[in-house]
Formats: sequence, structure tokens, C-alpha cells
Amino acid sequence: MSTAVLDRPVVREAPRVTSSRAGDGGPTLEGVIVRAWEGLTAHRGVGCPLCGGQMAPRYGASGMEPVGGRCADCDTTLG
Repeated sequence: MSTAVLDRPVVREAPRVTSSRAGDGGPTLEGVIVRAWEGLTAHRGVGCPLCGGQMAPRYGASGMEPVGGRCADCDTTLG
């Protein structure tokens, strides 16, 4: 394998969203964010709504409940 292949950035497919009026059955932005929040509040990692990478729950000062999430790949945060 050549080093040129190894130097290419990894590109992940982010979820495609549609307007709620589109009616094509695709996920809406609201649906993508709600599913991410549901996973994060259940203490699970989820796919990043922006890049499709791995988003992990972020915990507040109490450490008991997630207050958001952060993507390990693109640093996008929710919360």
C-alpha cells in the first residue's frame, strides 16, 4: 500500500436531512438531533449529526447525567 493512500483523510457519511415539508420519508434535522439526544441521555455513544463520527456523552459537575455530547472526530458538541 502506498503512503498516498494512508495520508488521505477518512470521510464519513453524515446523515442526510430533509425539511419536514419534503414528505419524502427522509430524516428531518429535528429527528436526527432527537435520536442523538436519546442515545446520549441513555449513556450511549451515537453517530455525530454533522460528520457521522462517534459522539460520546459529556457529563456535568455531578457526573450523574449527561449534559450533552462531543464528537471525537470533528469536535461538534450538543448541549
